Amino acid sequence: MSDQIPVRLLDGGLGTTLESPPHNAKFPADTCLWSSHFLISSPNTLGRVHKAFVDAGADVLLTGTYQASLQGFTATKKPASSKGDLNITQGHLGSTNQKNGVYSPDEAAALMRSAVPLARQAFSSRDPVPKKGTSDNVALSLGAYGATTQPSTEYSGEYRPESMQTVEGLYNWHEERLRVFKDDEATWNAIDYISFETLPVLQEVHAVKWVMAKHNRNERPKPWWISCVFPNDDLTLPDGSSAEAVVKAMLEISDIETQRPWGIGINCTDIKKLHHLILEYEAAAEKVLVRSEQWPWLVIYPDGAQGSVYNTETGEWEMDPEMKAQGPQIPWHEELTEIVTKAAERGHWTRILVGGCCKTTPDSIRALRAKLASTKSDAFYLETG
Repeated sequence: MSDQIPVRLLDGGLGTTLESPPHNAKFPADTCLWSSHFLISSPNTLGRVHKAFVDAGADVLLTGTYQASLQGFTATKKPASSKGDLNITQGHLGSTNQKNGVYSPDEAAALMRSAVPLARQAFSSRDPVPKKGTSDNVALSLGAYGATTQPSTEYSGEYRPESMQTVEGLYNWHEERLRVFKDDEATWNAIDYISFETLPVLQEVHAVKWVMAKHNRNERPKPWWISCVFPNDDLTLPDGSSAEAVVKAMLEISDIETQRPWGIGINCTDIKKLHHLILEYEAAAEKVLVRSEQWPWLVIYPDGAQGSVYNTETGEWEMDPEMKAQGPQIPWHEELTEIVTKAAERGHWTRILVGGCCKTTPDSIRALRAKLASTKSDAFYLETG
């Protein structure tokens, strides 16, 4: 076997942690910003959640920008009070045709950029203090186009308007959002990784590769990853694309898609599907990559819903009756450690970045780190944070 594969820890579900005690945030169904609204209403709370994940052992933090967009912020009313409000009410929301009381494009961009130093600051008082030579990283979270619509459609891939069903339309939208961060040098320099997350349609994979080919061409390109969501029982994207087609789209090079992502992965997906999806990813990657080419990082952050399913219409998590009938589940951190161990034993990936998505908390990440650290394996080692 080749050398041990390094494993690093990503954080967990930001929005669902905010919804849980002690924060108990309420996100009404007509809010398109979700956790990104905390950049307006209570950035200190957002910062405390970031720090909780750092203290739990996360090496990489995702910014609170998953559902952030210029369109979302410029359709949002400014709060009547300057005081932070953990309960985001309908009164904070406006419509795109309102001329007063909503955020301007410049104000929206500033709010979106504010998420980067907020995540960075969470590492400044890390407890315990990291050992010399370790690296704490901030990843810019860029959710799918469907994550920023109302209602959200990143789990269905049913994109509207029609222009958003094309590679060109999605390219234009993602390119505009990325420029919010890139056009500000201080913000861009503070970003270590770029994450395009929860992509449900193949056209969007091609679109973000095209965006990165344009904006990541300097002599110090930023590492970036693409992760997709697989809600279907047949292990396909919401648009019906197979895992093989997804990996091919992620890794193949073309005249306009001139960069491969540094990492490819799966997020916001039932952990029960993860092992089989990784096997399909590996089989597909072997067909694209020649023997001498280095494999990308594997980036995996499944949800911790333990049988519950998010209802995009009601905004509630509902227990799947079949899963409930099966009784207690294997603890999330134990199941994920086994998946990581098996992936590392097969020896393909350059590194593995692992964490959690919806319904995973700082306690989930703490338990995952402890389990990985206590697992004796010749296949991987846990990088020290």
